[in-house]
Amino acid sequence: MIESHEKIIRFAVMAKPEGLQKWQADCYYALIESGLAENVLWIVEKKEEEQKGFIGKIFSYPWKRLFFRKYYRYIFKPDSFRNIPLQEVSGEIPAIRCKTELKGKYSEFFSLEDLKIIKDYNPDFILKFGFGIIKGEILTCSRFGVWSFHHGDEQMYRGVPPGFHEIMKNDPLTGSILQRLTETLDGGVILRKGYFRTIKHSWAANLDQALKLSANWPLDVCREIIMQKSFPSTLEGVETHAPVYKEPENFSMFQFILKQFFNKIAFHLNEIFLPENWETGIIETRPENIIEQQGYKIKPNEVVWLSAGKRNRYFADSFVTKLNENLLLLFEDYDYKTQKAVISSAWFDGKNKTISSPSLSLQESWHLSYPFLFKSGKEIYCIPESIQHGSVELYRLNQETLKLEHEKTLIAGLKAADGTLVNHLNHWYFFFTPDYATNSELHIWHAETLEGPFRPHELNPVKTNAANARPAGPFFECENKLYRPAQDCSYTYGGRIIINEVKLLTESEFLEEPVNVLNPPKGYKGIHTLSFAGNFMYFDSKKFKFSPASFLHQMRRRIHS
Repeated sequence: MIESHEKIIRFAVMAKPEGLQKWQADCYYALIESGLAENVLWIVEKKEEEQKGFIGKIFSYPWKRLFFRKYYRYIFKPDSFRNIPLQEVSGEIPAIRCKTELKGKYSEFFSLEDLKIIKDYNPDFILKFGFGIIKGEILTCSRFGVWSFHHGDEQMYRGVPPGFHEIMKNDPLTGSILQRLTETLDGGVILRKGYFRTIKHSWAANLDQALKLSANWPLDVCREIIMQKSFPSTLEGVETHAPVYKEPENFSMFQFILKQFFNKIAFHLNEIFLPENWETGIIETRPENIIEQQGYKIKPNEVVWLSAGKRNRYFADSFVTKLNENLLLLFEDYDYKTQKAVISSAWFDGKNKTISSPSLSLQESWHLSYPFLFKSGKEIYCIPESIQHGSVELYRLNQETLKLEHEKTLIAGLKAADGTLVNHLNHWYFFFTPDYATNSELHIWHAETLEGPFRPHELNPVKTNAANARPAGPFFECENKLYRPAQDCSYTYGGRIIINEVKLLTESEFLEEPVNVLNPPKGYKGIHTLSFAGNFMYFDSKKFKFSPASFLHQMRRRIHS
């Protein structure tokens, strides 16, 4: 436990003498600029160059890994690897240079003299950006231990290089962990873990994504320590039997280069010739069917479809509400010619199973999507996604004209994707994914009333997982349990929907567990929004179709880039 009066956490940083990589510097500055953490010491590696003659270098060079070494040095240039000199970062903070003692083949131990100096500075934790596999008393000389990143799912990939084998093995997700190190190699205590959709056509972009989107995790843990007055960690480390990978040999590296090349060609061809084309549909079913029937399947012949019927236009993001004994449908109406969408509406006749012609409900100068519908009292409100506008806007539905009329700015300056509001235990919670991590980071803001003010949740991001973070429609209740639909974006954006049971939701806590999966109907490649009203479920599904307008846009973009 930490004392309630402690508001600043002291830490030390292990670093290489040449400095920090950009993502490490970003991580460090996030801690310092938050005002929640204070760096008290730099622990810098003291290296001694091994002197070898020319002949010695020739015979000791790993020629079996020549392709990888040259690719890594001259071609592989992720932005996050840019070096920031140590003197530029360290400022006036005290620094000690430590030479570790190597025991066995890999284990490094700190001297008693260096350990005493480190202890005298009394850091609460040590952030590891340097040194190798450290063992011994250094792991316990600060009360919260040594925190270290591992970029990869420790249950699948150990060793090096990070972000590489996921592409090689067609893994849809690339993981990252922040762990408190223990004496067990790759058996640390996990403090944060997240999954990002693998960028299969670029190793640099794939690793950049994992590095950048996990850089704030030490700050998140510090915030949790201060807010909850406890260390968010169990006493036991993870157990893993994942293979330990080494640098790829020449033939494997040649295979990887070819694979990445063809992945890049496929990526661009799909963007140019096969853009997304969504359509919405409504089917007679209730929430309990989705919850209780494992592997519930949507039968296309039982669906009443609402399709734009054009290659340059599609309907997506399906929301339904009951109004005057009928069902009102709201959806994104996208046009590839203008590269933006409006919000349109239509009526559904449940008795005759027919849908009226769409009509315009809202048009703004910016792109609109995900028209989240909800009721409060006698009024019906809508929060469409306005991420390009840069704020969260609240509209009221004119129930006579079916036009959405601007009510107020709900949260200014927040770029929120797929914002989803729920009132739970008389408290409002706004779920969304931020613009910089739309498919992977789930955030919550909350307020006592709809009037606000809305404040960030203490644990943001409450989840980092491309397979189960981004909202996929309104929350719903079944047998007094609250459920949250989420998009699985691991294989493709909006590939399927994960149904999560919300176990705990307060201003400082959040816990949910997946209970079922909803796959797209046969013949479709994705489903990413659903909502319920009466005895019906309104949803969307996607295919990939050639669009002349999208083709021209993609070609112009590539010519001018």
